[in-house]
Amino acid sequence: MAESLSSHWNGFERYEMKKKIGIVTIVDNTNYGNRLQNYAIYHLLRKKFHCSAVTLVSCEEKAFYNGAYVAWIKNQIVKQLCVLPSLAERRFGNTVTRWANFQKWSKLIPTKYYYSHKSLPRSLNEHYDLFVAGSDQIWNYHFSSHKFDDYFLKFAANQKRHAISASLGVDYLPEEWKDIFRNELSKFKNISVREDAGQAIIQDLLGIDVPVLIDPTMMLTKNEWLAVSRKPRVDCSKPYVLKYYLGDEAEEEKIDVWAKENGYKVYELLNKDIPELYSAGPGEFISLISNAALVCSDSFHCIVFSIIFSKPFLVYARQGCGNYMTSRLDTLLKKFGFEDRWKHLIAPENYLKCDYSAVPERLEKEQQQFMDYLSNVLK
Repeated sequence: MAESLSSHWNGFERYEMKKKIGIVTIVDNTNYGNRLQNYAIYHLLRKKFHCSAVTLVSCEEKAFYNGAYVAWIKNQIVKQLCVLPSLAERRFGNTVTRWANFQKWSKLIPTKYYYSHKSLPRSLNEHYDLFVAGSDQIWNYHFSSHKFDDYFLKFAANQKRHAISASLGVDYLPEEWKDIFRNELSKFKNISVREDAGQAIIQDLLGIDVPVLIDPTMMLTKNEWLAVSRKPRVDCSKPYVLKYYLGDEAEEEKIDVWAKENGYKVYELLNKDIPELYSAGPGEFISLISNAALVCSDSFHCIVFSIIFSKPFLVYARQGCGNYMTSRLDTLLKKFGFEDRWKHLIAPENYLKCDYSAVPERLEKEQQQFMDYLSNVLK
């Protein structure tokens, strides 16, 4: 797998592409998934294709306030908070320290903010060769609609609009959204999505078949991710179960019982009572998954990284969100033969039995499809 992909990349490098590319995606200061996929897209464009890539963000916040440069001040705060996290938590609380850890790690991703802008300015079209929208749930009308001008690349010329593993995050579009999506998506030069449901929606809207690609995080190797990981503030030398729930999970206590009976610690991310875990940034997130004995989550990217590091995992349905959060997980599990890893389908004695024998071949096929698509976009 590694050899074939490497030769493909090396062959493309001979084109000496020096394109200037603007990345437009969700930039959330405390969400693991969008930070990691944003880094993956940048890494691919910069390191594999030798393009000049930068993430573009519109921000209604003012860069200057009463003569002070707010962005610079925030940067200095981040530096101080990351030096002594325990002291920072006692003074400012877990939430601020968590934000600081995300900010520090996100410096790996070149990002340009357009302050005092509700949406990205049209003048950008003159300064970039093309723009890529994605990945993540940029087209989920439940929570991304306020930024649709950016996520549909409305500031760019049609021939410069490309989508990479974009996610709608829903199984269907309500009638009131169809005309908006049909009008904007028809202007894209290239579209790829991240889940089968998104492919079906676009087929219904535009009458075209678009490719379903893996999340860009799966284009990087284990070692490439470990290179940007950080050591967690908890002991990872003894076996533990990692829990990460974004919804309200009613059955998580059952895993605690199982872990105790089998001699495992339990580490729960997003538990504010455990500051060492709650304040973990994306780097620690990578390490915690790579060292876990078992991962339990309703998070798409948590399951993605479990697969990257060949970890046994249990998938939970996202509680409190209806059914619209399952389509991307369904597609991911089907691609790699893990349809049986839903929590309600697995007996406790099989929690740690996760067969990865077929994954390398499947992953190589998916990676090749991704590379073919991205190569076409850049050529």
